[in-house]
Amino acid sequence: MKKVFFFVLFFVSSSLVFSQSLDETLAKITGDASKSYVSPIISAFGSNLNTGWVHRSPQAKVFGIDIEFGVVGMATFFSDESKTFSSRGFFRFDSSQAANIAAGISPAIRNAVIDSIRSRDFMVEISGPTIVGSKNDSVRVISPGSVINGQTLGKKTIVLPVTGYLEELPALPLFAPQLTLGTVYGTQVAFRYLPSIKLNDDLGDFKYFGFGVQHNPGMWTPFELPVDVSIGYFTQSMEVGKTFKASSSLFGLYASKKLSFLIFAIEPYAGFSFESSSVEVKYDVVFDLPTGDFNSTISYKLDGENKTRFTIGTNLKLLFLNLNVDYNFAKYNSVGFGVNFRI
Repeated sequence: MKKVFFFVLFFVSSSLVFSQSLDETLAKITGDASKSYVSPIISAFGSNLNTGWVHRSPQAKVFGIDIEFGVVGMATFFSDESKTFSSRGFFRFDSSQAANIAAGISPAIRNAVIDSIRSRDFMVEISGPTIVGSKNDSVRVISPGSVINGQTLGKKTIVLPVTGYLEELPALPLFAPQLTLGTVYGTQVAFRYLPSIKLNDDLGDFKYFGFGVQHNPGMWTPFELPVDVSIGYFTQSMEVGKTFKASSSLFGLYASKKLSFLIFAIEPYAGFSFESSSVEVKYDVVFDLPTGDFNSTISYKLDGENKTRFTIGTNLKLLFLNLNVDYNFAKYNSVGFGVNFRI
């Protein structure tokens, strides 16, 4: 089946894939293994959401007309470390896997042992490629040496039909619209918003909203600071039907210095931020039980691995056009850029 990509033209695009083929892949790796498998894409997505909010500090003045609207882009990179995983967690074997584990057991009791294996979860060792790992590698599960129905079963390695899903993806991109309004008492606000958009019958509606505020405390100092500084807080949420929900927040300290030259200005900026993000994933799976197939919905919430970031970048203003680019150092590094019209 074809992969389903969602693109919101001129505003938001992402290479995150939600499709039946991905659901089928996740269904083969149920349990704690599925969390480790998708963790890199979850962390990268959260990193993207927290990128691009700040590219300058508001000026320390009582009132000024400062309106900026355009598109911000982000891309979070995948390191070699994020392409494989190794962990312990609960896993439920299907009928063919259970038969493999029970191979060598007397035929008289083999079916009973297989049914016992299929009926419960086991704590196992799991390793292999993540969702952005190699398509030439497979996820492996080492069955525990257990006693089932009085029979001692040795450890066996079960190779799952699960490989890297997005191996060719070096980084996860995202684009979003952004509107910034200021300045009142050294404060400006920023918004990211799209009206609810129906993607298709399978995925449902796409919803996206974010806002933030920056304040320059230099507004209240009795002397002029050598650079514009600010503290900022930003939050946003994104939903794709009932399959995917993401939220993020960012709090940081920023500084910038504007250097004017005739019709253009350059404004280097830097910042240090604390961040958090989480993603809820939900998908359907069919369990192969001794009593027959059982349809169930799997859902879990994962937190992004980025906790802090250091940002450094440059802003260029040419007449009414504002361009910026920055690099963010964190657990998952990212690059951000913006193209905006500024009054």
